[in-house]
Amino acid sequence: MTKEIKRNAWSKFCRKFSSDNQFRWMKINMIDRTKNESRFAGDFPFIGLSLEKKGRLIDGLQLVAGWTDPDRVSRPILSIKDPATVMLEQEKDGTTTALKVMTRDGSEAMIHLMGARDPNWFVEKLAYSLYERRGYEHGNDMGDWFEAEKKVRQAETVFV
Repeated sequence: MTKEIKRNAWSKFCRKFSSDNQFRWMKINMIDRTKNESRFAGDFPFIGLSLEKKGRLIDGLQLVAGWTDPDRVSRPILSIKDPATVMLEQEKDGTTTALKVMTRDGSEAMIHLMGARDPNWFVEKLAYSLYERRGYEHGNDMGDWFEAEKKVRQAETVFV
């Protein structure tokens, strides 16, 4: 089932979409205005979707992914300039499978979401990065885990 999101609801939609889909795996397909396709995928989860504005006008949509760098847990990985249409694809049970954004120049971005939300996977990877940073010293695994949980909570609350 495909549903168009009305432009006046994009701000509220971004928050709900982010909240519902954080920590799901994603892959991105881009089609430029000349119909050349490129794919972008990696080992990172979806963290959030936000509006980019110039004054009161919507200038773009920004997609943010999780990163296992303890100093920067989330990073913008895609900025879609001049969006015209936002479409949500869902299964019959309401599970979101993709987000499609079409721009005024004819380009398209398709963000495919896979699997269930899994914030613990991300916390685990971040805790391991903290362990690496400490020089693989044993004895602080719970401290690393709690610090990773805190950093992940901080990253996710920006979008909900």
